[in-house]
Amino acid sequence: MSKRFETIDYGLALLLAGVAFLFYDVTLTPSLSYLSPDGNELATIPYVLGLAHMPGYPLYTWLGKIFTWLPFGDVAHRVNLMSAALGAAGVGSLYLIIKALLHPKTASPIIHRAGASLAATLFAFSPTFWSQAVIAEVYAPNIALVALTILALLHWERTRRDRDFFLFALIFGLSMGTHISNLGFAPAFALFVLLTDRTVLKRPTWWMAGIVGFSLGAAQFAWLPLKASTLNDRIMLEHAPTTLKGIYNYTLGAFPQFKFAFTLSELPDRVVVYLYLLTHQFGRLSLLVGVIGLAALLLRRSRHYYLLVGMYLVHIWFFIQYRAFDLDVFFLPAHFLWAIFLAFGIVELLGRLERITPRVTGGRPSRPSQWAIAIVTVSLALISLSGNLSTSDRSYDVSINDFYANVWEMLPSDSALLTQGGVFGYDAFYWQLVYDTRQDVLLPALPTPNPSLMDVLGRALYSTTQVIGPNRTRGPGGLPPNLVPNDLWQIPILTGAQSGTGSINPRGRLVLFQLSEIPKNLVIDEANPTIPLDLDMNDLTLLGADVDPLKVESGSRFHLTLYWRLDQPRPYQIETALDGRPIEIHDLGFGNLERYQAEVGPVLERVILEDYWLVVPSTIPEGTHELTVRIVGHEETITITELTVVDQEEAMERWLRIAGKSSSAP
Repeated sequence: MSKRFETIDYGLALLLAGVAFLFYDVTLTPSLSYLSPDGNELATIPYVLGLAHMPGYPLYTWLGKIFTWLPFGDVAHRVNLMSAALGAAGVGSLYLIIKALLHPKTASPIIHRAGASLAATLFAFSPTFWSQAVIAEVYAPNIALVALTILALLHWERTRRDRDFFLFALIFGLSMGTHISNLGFAPAFALFVLLTDRTVLKRPTWWMAGIVGFSLGAAQFAWLPLKASTLNDRIMLEHAPTTLKGIYNYTLGAFPQFKFAFTLSELPDRVVVYLYLLTHQFGRLSLLVGVIGLAALLLRRSRHYYLLVGMYLVHIWFFIQYRAFDLDVFFLPAHFLWAIFLAFGIVELLGRLERITPRVTGGRPSRPSQWAIAIVTVSLALISLSGNLSTSDRSYDVSINDFYANVWEMLPSDSALLTQGGVFGYDAFYWQLVYDTRQDVLLPALPTPNPSLMDVLGRALYSTTQVIGPNRTRGPGGLPPNLVPNDLWQIPILTGAQSGTGSINPRGRLVLFQLSEIPKNLVIDEANPTIPLDLDMNDLTLLGADVDPLKVESGSRFHLTLYWRLDQPRPYQIETALDGRPIEIHDLGFGNLERYQAEVGPVLERVILEDYWLVVPSTIPEGTHELTVRIVGHEETITITELTVVDQEEAMERWLRIAGKSSSAP
């Protein structure tokens, strides 16, 4: 590569990054995320400078700490903003990489810039990358580091200076702190160096520059043993990075059960899975255009072809054999590389169109025709933008904050709140670790994933996870089965409004349970509802309801009581909604009916009482809203009453106000 970037290229890269950041900011998760499995841990760890789950992500932690110093929003919002900013930086860098690699004979500079802009924008607003640029996660920052590594390597290619190779090696080593799988790109980098200038192998200064640069970058993993004492996750503690073996197990040896989890005979199906994920990002036509781009790259930039295809194949080979429920995010570096292939294909096709146009019009190539092609090309990005905007919007993801803001208001003084442990417990841990919220409330899973009965003895017990009976939470976030007596009842007293666009998210329901020795008023003999209904739905009758208050602040809660009569022992699920938007779903009796029938008394043909508080999402606008319930599987919707929602303060202001309250209960 022999050409420097022109000023207009830096301007376009900044413009593309700015546009991407604008949309990421508008669709950003406001604070903690209900939709991200481990995002709340990654929003907290940078603030406390602790150790994240395997493989530790030191660089991500340090960069996140810098973003926590921003003077607006809450801490989680600021870390979310890091994903948006670095994701946007990755988009701008992608444009520069493409522009640096495009061959001048392919098409005019206008067409080059149009094709590079389109490919960068398609990647920016692809559904998976967009989803990661609006939450606290490692994948968008990692793309920025991958892009910066490639740019540094291309810069060394142009200068051949040892100090520039040192810079490349340093950035490459640092990039493992956003995702350690980047180490897999090393063979492709080595091949590219040999194809570029194998004489460097004879220079001791070149070797020294590379070794020292990479070692300095990789030295970040010395953070792991220094911060191992902050771990509170059962699985992470089993592989605590306090020895050389432990450091290996925590980094390169992490999650061995996920790696190479498929047989050779299954690999064709795994390739199909990858191709589906690829077309989900860019559309089916992207396969053809990308293949054209690969051919053009081989023909015009063979050395760079081996670099990029080598990176691509190693990454694909590893992750098609990786078993993870969120597999799509692991392929983001491969999608980034495919966007480069797409750009070459787009420019190759547009270049041919540019050359054909004069033959059709009978004239010479003109600036107006080039600009027309460029404008039409760039405008195609609007298809990706508009098509993915609604599905990528996370600005409504307020469930965790709304729920816990009400939890902290409701819990009595000196109580104990049982939550999931480890990575999944940071929904609650965040508030105490970052804001010292309600320090009188004990979170037994915060200091250790294995709390004991002695830790909670003498305190009123509440939980946000199932800790009793056959349905108790198991797995990495599960608490010890003997933490509390098994004969306690889990009585729901508050349900959160789950984030979603029309259905309940599969992550789980947000419920605050009171642990009690007696089943409080689960079944009564006579119903006296203030809103009589007496609606018969086969074997289940809704006798009536109580709602108080009828005027509630968004993000706050109202008290709902439902009176049911069950004639036959069948399971039912009840869905509550505001103006048709599902808020929460629960099993009739919140899963306690069968036990009540066995231990207390009959439930059939008596009044089943569901008495709990329900959170009104802070995204609900001011005005009057229809409160409805329905039985899942039945078309009939029952209108209970109209609820007036007032917006007395911004959601962020409410969260921060509650987070900053004194440690005494209200």
